[in-house]
Amino acid sequence: MKIPSVLSNSADYLGTIESSGFTNETLTGNSIREAFFNPIWPDGSRQTIFDIIRPGGSVCVVVSDHTRQTATSTILPFILEGLIAKGCSLKDIFFLIASGIHRPPNTAETQKILGQSIFNQFEGRIFRHNADDEANLVYVGTTKRGHNVRVNRQAIEADRLILVGTVGYHYHAGFGGGRKSLVPGLASRDTIAYNHSLTLDPVQDRIHPMVDPGILDGNPVAEEMLEGARMCNPDIIINTVLTPSGKLAGVFSGELDLAHRAACRMAERVSRVDINRPADLVIASAGSALNWIQSHKALVNAHRAVKENGLIILIAPCPEGLGDERFRYWVKKNDIAEIYSELRRSAEVLGQTALSSKTRGRNAILMTEMNSMDISDLGIRTAPDLESAVKTAMDDLKQNNTEKPSYFLMPEARHSVPFLPGTDKIS
Repeated sequence: MKIPSVLSNSADYLGTIESSGFTNETLTGNSIREAFFNPIWPDGSRQTIFDIIRPGGSVCVVVSDHTRQTATSTILPFILEGLIAKGCSLKDIFFLIASGIHRPPNTAETQKILGQSIFNQFEGRIFRHNADDEANLVYVGTTKRGHNVRVNRQAIEADRLILVGTVGYHYHAGFGGGRKSLVPGLASRDTIAYNHSLTLDPVQDRIHPMVDPGILDGNPVAEEMLEGARMCNPDIIINTVLTPSGKLAGVFSGELDLAHRAACRMAERVSRVDINRPADLVIASAGSALNWIQSHKALVNAHRAVKENGLIILIAPCPEGLGDERFRYWVKKNDIAEIYSELRRSAEVLGQTALSSKTRGRNAILMTEMNSMDISDLGIRTAPDLESAVKTAMDDLKQNNTEKPSYFLMPEARHSVPFLPGTDKIS
C-alpha cells in the first residue's frame, strides 16, 4: 500500500499491520496425508478418521458453504482415498453443506466447495441445509442457558458424523471452525437466532465485552455453540488453517474442542499482529471483497488498531454493493438504540453486522464503487480518492487538536487482526 504524499511530513508512521502468514510453506501431497495420522484426542489416542469410519455404515460429511475459503476441495480427495483403502464404499457417504441461514450455494458454488470430480461422483448425495425445514430438524438437547438446540436430522441419523471446516478469527464467535459446523451451520433458525443474541450485553446497549476475535473461554456465543455441538456427538472434526493468500497451512483432526483449539493456535500464528499502541489514523484495504458484508471484516480489524476518537480510511470497492437486501433493512435504521431493541426481540446476524457497521463506521471514511443508494443506506461518509480521504481525515484530526497524527497501514485488513498489549493468546 502506497503512503499518501500528504502524510509524508505531517504524520507519524507507526508501521504496516500485515499478517506474516508465519510460513511460506503450504501442505501438499504426502504432507496432507500425514496430517490425518496425527489426531488430537483427550486420551492421547492415535485413532484416525480411517479407524473410526468402518465399511457398511452411513457417513455424513459436513462441509462449509461458499461464504468462506476452506481448502475443502484440496483435502477431500485424501480423505476419500483413505476410506476406500479401508474398504468403505462411496455409496455409503453423503455430503451436507452447513449453510446456517445463508442462502444455499448454487451448483457452481457447490462444485467449487467440493471440487469438480467429487461433485460428479456424489451427484444425488449432496444436500444443502435449510434452517427452516421443520421436517428435517430434530431436537438434541437444552443448553445450560435454557435454550433448545435443533439441528439437521440427516446429520444426527447418520451412523458417523464428520465435520470439515476451517479456522480463522471470527468477530463474535472468537474463531470459526470446529463447533460452528453444527451450530450455527446445521442448526434451526431459532437455535441460530438465540446464539446470535448472546453477542449483546444482557444489560447495556453494547456488544458483550467477551464477544471478540480470539476469545473462546468466557465468550457466551462460543460457549453456547460448543455446548450445542457436543449434543450432536460428532465422531471427528477435520479443520484446515489457510494463509492470507488462501494456501493450505495446516490440517488438524480429532476431538471437537481440542483439535479445534490446536487449529486456533495456528490461526493465531497466521493472522495475529501484536501492536504496541493504537493510532490516530488507520488506512485499510478490504482487498477483493465483493460486497460490504464481506468488507465489514476489514472495518472490524482496522477498528482494533485505532484510538477511540481516531479515524479509519477504508478502501472497499464492493462491486456487488451491500451484499444482501435484508442487511439494507437493518443498516437504514438511523437510531442505534432501535437496532439494539429489535435485536433483543429477534436476533439476526445481519442486524448485528449492521450494528457493527454503524458503530465502527462513525469515524470512518470510505472509498468505494457502490452506487449512491447503497452509500446512502450504509451511512458512512465517502471520499473519491485516497488523497482526498487523507486530507479530510487530517483536517478532522486537527480540529481535535491532533497536529501530527500517528497512523498505521493495513493492506490486507480482512486477514490481519491487531492485538494490543495484554491480550492473551488462545489456550
